[in-house]
Amino acid sequence: MPEFVTSITSGIKQTWSGLNKTQQRVVLAGGVIALAVLIAIVMYSTRGPVYEILWSNLDPTDAGAIVSELEKQGVPYELTDGGRTIKVPGDRVHRVRLSLATMGLPSSGIVGFEAVGSTGIWATDFERRVQYIRALSGELTRTIKALSGVEDARVHIALPEETVFVSQRQQPTASVLVKTRPGHNLSTESVRGIMNLVSRAVEGLAPENVTVVDASGKLLSKDVSYGEGLEDISMNSVLELTFAAERELENRLLSLLTPVLGAGNVVCQVRAELNLDQIKITDTTYESEPPGVLRSTQETTEMYQGTGSPPGGQAGALDVPSYSFAGQGESQYQRTEVLRNYEVNERVTETMIVPGAIKKLSVAVVVNKNLNEAERDMITETVTAALGLDPTRQDQISVTGMLFDTTLAEIFDGEPAPAEGLPRVYMYAIAVAAALVVGTIIMLIVRRRREAELQALLDQEPSAALESAPAVSPELLARQRHRENVERLARTNPQLVATLIKSWLLEDER
Repeated sequence: MPEFVTSITSGIKQTWSGLNKTQQRVVLAGGVIALAVLIAIVMYSTRGPVYEILWSNLDPTDAGAIVSELEKQGVPYELTDGGRTIKVPGDRVHRVRLSLATMGLPSSGIVGFEAVGSTGIWATDFERRVQYIRALSGELTRTIKALSGVEDARVHIALPEETVFVSQRQQPTASVLVKTRPGHNLSTESVRGIMNLVSRAVEGLAPENVTVVDASGKLLSKDVSYGEGLEDISMNSVLELTFAAERELENRLLSLLTPVLGAGNVVCQVRAELNLDQIKITDTTYESEPPGVLRSTQETTEMYQGTGSPPGGQAGALDVPSYSFAGQGESQYQRTEVLRNYEVNERVTETMIVPGAIKKLSVAVVVNKNLNEAERDMITETVTAALGLDPTRQDQISVTGMLFDTTLAEIFDGEPAPAEGLPRVYMYAIAVAAALVVGTIIMLIVRRRREAELQALLDQEPSAALESAPAVSPELLARQRHRENVERLARTNPQLVATLIKSWLLEDER
């Protein structure tokens, strides 16, 4: 056995000494790679199951219920993040997740309307009310958590007790706590959406009575106000509306002036002030002609016939009763009264002024030429008519003629600029860049030439050595040629040589 080991060791040493440095490096690299692969295979085959996250950021109640169910099913698990994250083997994570979903886990500790049915028949009105508020809060929490960027939420609703006294009635209120995901922030429109969502779900709750805060305690609903018209929009929305109106007017102005003055020869700027107030005007007019539509008629007739004068006195006289005396003969009396009620002809006109109307415009136009008075007046009239400028609104317009600076445009267009006009920094930069390019080219040429000369010397060394060597016997010359062939084969195909050496070693072992 020691002789066999010695023979193998000597063979390896002899083979190693017969290799050049490049071949030795290749063999060492191959051995290191093979050893690393072998170690990786052993570690992969001996390691345990890979655990993957089943659920994270769990409520303690849900975490306990899930762990209890995993123990019942015999599924191994790991707890991390203080028990808020549960991991199971990766090959079972999907099956376990579906199994827990059929059991309603995790429920995130939120109770919705599914708990209303569990209320007993002996529950008091107060208990039913508390259960209803809890269920409504849970449903709203689930809905808010489904919003993009929201990681967790909590909703608190305060419903006052109903009373028959109007003076003692109170408005319901609500508070929403929102925890956003890392890198997400709720915009003003998102906060407004949450406020409207909660207010529409609770009877009698106004959006302005909903308070929204984030996890750091910052009041998010303070930037949202509610009122008529556009009073409740944020400052960003106002700026967006104003910016859109200004760009629309500028594009309209450019499309009118560019065909006349040429592309790039006119620049315009429009500043708009918008009226964001919503105004409702109600005008009521009562008309006398025609008299109107007859609504009702009441007719009263009074008749008297008998002996003596009818009771009463002469019209227009003092209130002195007259007495009738017998023997004055028969008398007759009749009075008719007609009362007609007409509907008054009333005309009500309601005018709604939509927000966003232009309140004031300021226009500036600059032309790439020197303008005379006639040209300036013509452009002013054209712009005034195109944009509908109104002097009563104190609209302003300014038309200026001056030559544009086109130096930068010429540089980007690739037009050559005069050499004397270039700054010294540009000239130095161009010179340095040219020197670097030329130097790089020269280095590449010299390197390639040196490599070619070195390769030629290497090719000539064996033949020159043979020519300068003294005369040797044919057997020694043939052996030297065989050695050179073996070395050339080892350089060109080291894998084949390694295979041959392995086969020789196996034959010696046999």
